[in-house]
Amino acid sequence: MSTQIGNLKIKKKYMAALLLGISASVGIIRFIIYLIPRSKPDNQLIWGLSTARVFLGSIFLGLLLINIGGFLLTFINFGKWQEKLYDIFSKHHIIIMAVLYIILALTGTFFLLTIPPVIRPLRFLVSYYIRLSGFLGWVLIADLLLIVMLRIIAAETLYKNQGMAKLDTIFTCVGLFVATFVLYLQTAIFIGWINKTTYSFFDLLAEQLVQGKLYLENPPYTHDLTLFKGKWYAPMPPLPAILLMPFAYFLEVEDISTSYLSMLISAFSGVLLFLILKEIVYRKWLKLSQRGIITLVVLFLFGTPHLWLGISGRGWYFSQILTTFFLAFAIYAALRSWSAWWVGALIATAMTARPTALMTWPFLLAIAMQILKENQEKIELKDVVRWSAKTILPIALAIMGLLTYNYLRFENFLDFGYVTVNAGPEIVRNVQRWGTFSPHFIPINLSVMLFKLPFWNPGGRWPILPSATGMSIFLTTPALIYLIRRYSKEWWVIGAWAAVFFSVALLSLYHNTGAHQFGYRYILDFLVPLILLLGVSLQKKIPWHFYLLLFASITVNLYGAHWFMNG
Repeated sequence: MSTQIGNLKIKKKYMAALLLGISASVGIIRFIIYLIPRSKPDNQLIWGLSTARVFLGSIFLGLLLINIGGFLLTFINFGKWQEKLYDIFSKHHIIIMAVLYIILALTGTFFLLTIPPVIRPLRFLVSYYIRLSGFLGWVLIADLLLIVMLRIIAAETLYKNQGMAKLDTIFTCVGLFVATFVLYLQTAIFIGWINKTTYSFFDLLAEQLVQGKLYLENPPYTHDLTLFKGKWYAPMPPLPAILLMPFAYFLEVEDISTSYLSMLISAFSGVLLFLILKEIVYRKWLKLSQRGIITLVVLFLFGTPHLWLGISGRGWYFSQILTTFFLAFAIYAALRSWSAWWVGALIATAMTARPTALMTWPFLLAIAMQILKENQEKIELKDVVRWSAKTILPIALAIMGLLTYNYLRFENFLDFGYVTVNAGPEIVRNVQRWGTFSPHFIPINLSVMLFKLPFWNPGGRWPILPSATGMSIFLTTPALIYLIRRYSKEWWVIGAWAAVFFSVALLSLYHNTGAHQFGYRYILDFLVPLILLLGVSLQKKIPWHFYLLLFASITVNLYGAHWFMNG
């Protein structure tokens, strides 16, 4: 690499000079602006600056001189000293690029999180923004330009290096996580959904679990809670409350925001989907470009009901966000050939938030069997039985745990509390008459899931008025139209469709459609397999009309999120 850098082509040389020159020019202007304001008279050390500003200014000046020196290196030959510098980069380019990426991630995150209005937990950053914005702004710009310059100069070596490939993946994951969290946060601020914790349930339950109680003591609201022997219970499975117990132990319940936590989990789910798609492309099961992978992740995060569910933080929706995260984690574990015990444990964990997560198990089995087939060319029955047995054990433990949880609350292993829940009268009547699951509900569930349309409301605040009982998945996410195609008979494709089919079959028997909601929120139970199947249709070059459908999907879900939170 040193030879490559030491003998820069003319175009690359001038490109490096241009980028370094821009960075130095911005730095000089920023440094002058930094020096102009004077500190308070009783706090001045030298030149009207306080001790802290002198210290920071020294760092600023040192980095600026390095930048100027780099600019001069592109025009002046400094002999052996210059060659040594090139050799250092050649030998330690992974470490150097990692440091530059870390600086870019930290400064970029800082600026994204200080975009006004700043939410209450992050308001301490405002004072730092006022003091450091000039300096950190230049560091961000200079670091970004330096990364671009080094990637241009050493393109061939860096792109072929496995270490750099891993570093790029890590940085992409960090960037995706931060961008998702900030965009979810800004969307919540825009639609006015900040610090609204009504019907979170699990923050209250976590506080009670810390005290060894399974019921809510004097809850501030009782809608969707179940009254049994004079005590109020949250009927949903307990995973969210269990995960919130450390927060409840160290913080007051008023300081726990399931909305913020839901946004964080949503960002992690986006990262997991990115890694899943990368792994599937690596295994050559899909032929997606990096742009195609990012496109599908954007669709998942912003073009489906995952958007408003991830922002809300209310009890039912937080459960779904956690379930989606653990299901995605289980799929990633299966793709990475983790032990079947781990895969089973992850899907079992998802079931303790939503038992319907079990319907994804055929997809995990199919992934494991396809990998096994590629490794040993033949799959025997004992392989299927062995893998299944290992995953079924933790799943069985999860089922036993849920049944025991029911008994401890309602003295009935099979009672989740929905028969007597304090909810909408029609929903309660349905459960009492037909049971939690019944063929009676198939027509209404499939109608809402596939065909339900919004109402035309001319002159109203919402000219297109969504149906609160749910709407067609193809209307709320038009990009799903691309699922209509022929598929190969590979194990993973069959498994993905099996997960979708079993999920839809179970949900079509359920006693309510998911109301109150925008779109069809239960799609999250099988959304990851759907997104992966969508990737089969896209290949390497994504057609322009898919981008139109992506834009339409995002627009519809932004509108829906705004309506659901404020309509």
